[in-house]
Amino acid sequence: MKKILLLIVLLLTNGCAQPLSEPPPERKTLPENDFLIIAHRGASAYAAEHTLASYEMAIQMGADYIEIDLQMTKDGKLVAMHDRVITFNNAQQAVTDVTFDEIQLHSPEKAFERNYLDYTLPHYDDLRIVDLEEILLYFGDTVNYYIEIKSPKKYPGIEKELLKQLREHNLLDRTDIIPKVIIQSFDSQSLKDIFALEPSIPLIKLYTFEKEAHIPTEHLNELTQYASGVGVNSIAVSKEFIDLMHNKNLIVHPYTVNDAQTMRFLIDLGVNGFFTDRPDVANWVRSETNRLENN
Repeated sequence: MKKILLLIVLLLTNGCAQPLSEPPPERKTLPENDFLIIAHRGASAYAAEHTLASYEMAIQMGADYIEIDLQMTKDGKLVAMHDRVITFNNAQQAVTDVTFDEIQLHSPEKAFERNYLDYTLPHYDDLRIVDLEEILLYFGDTVNYYIEIKSPKKYPGIEKELLKQLREHNLLDRTDIIPKVIIQSFDSQSLKDIFALEPSIPLIKLYTFEKEAHIPTEHLNELTQYASGVGVNSIAVSKEFIDLMHNKNLIVHPYTVNDAQTMRFLIDLGVNGFFTDRPDVANWVRSETNRLENN
């Protein structure tokens, strides 16, 4: 009888025991000493933004990353575009309401010609809007990608589609010196979704501040659970903010910086890189800084 009771107790104990849960994934951290030049929509001061020519020029100018803004078309294509709307015959349509083939009828160079800075490409014949698939096929793993998920609430499933394409092109789970892919967004939930699906990717939470940058403590504590850093409008950055982020093992990438004086100022403050339309100027300033530090 005692043996039977002991057996029943053991069965009940084992049946109630909960399996050990796996520890939560750790966020990816980025080294603070790697100063990164991020080509904002490519070398967008010199070529129409988000075109292959703009990306190609950025790499030639020494950019560490090409930045790609992603929207999703009606037919599910991840298209490299900053705006959620596109203009056809003086009428605006949402990207989500048109197909990728329809979007390719738009000529990006027309908008660019009205906004050029120092110099531009001599030919515009091959400039067109491209999707992520074409970008990845064109560059493969020869470049690094800094990808922004734009308006994810308007594009259900965009996170999974992005990760699917990155996996298909063998851009994840690598051992490169600097990450092959960084993903950024203003939408914290989108970043959390990415983290849950693929925690190995460094994630950057974007902010825009009207005054000096400040993140409340409760938000900062939450941020350190999934993010590797923050992207902040450059005029809001301060030394105190940068030091606080670094104390939390978060890097700081201000946007968008195009003049050498501001670049030097931000480097002196201790930022870990910045977004720029002019990667050639940024590369020159970085080289200048390195020479001065080594003398």
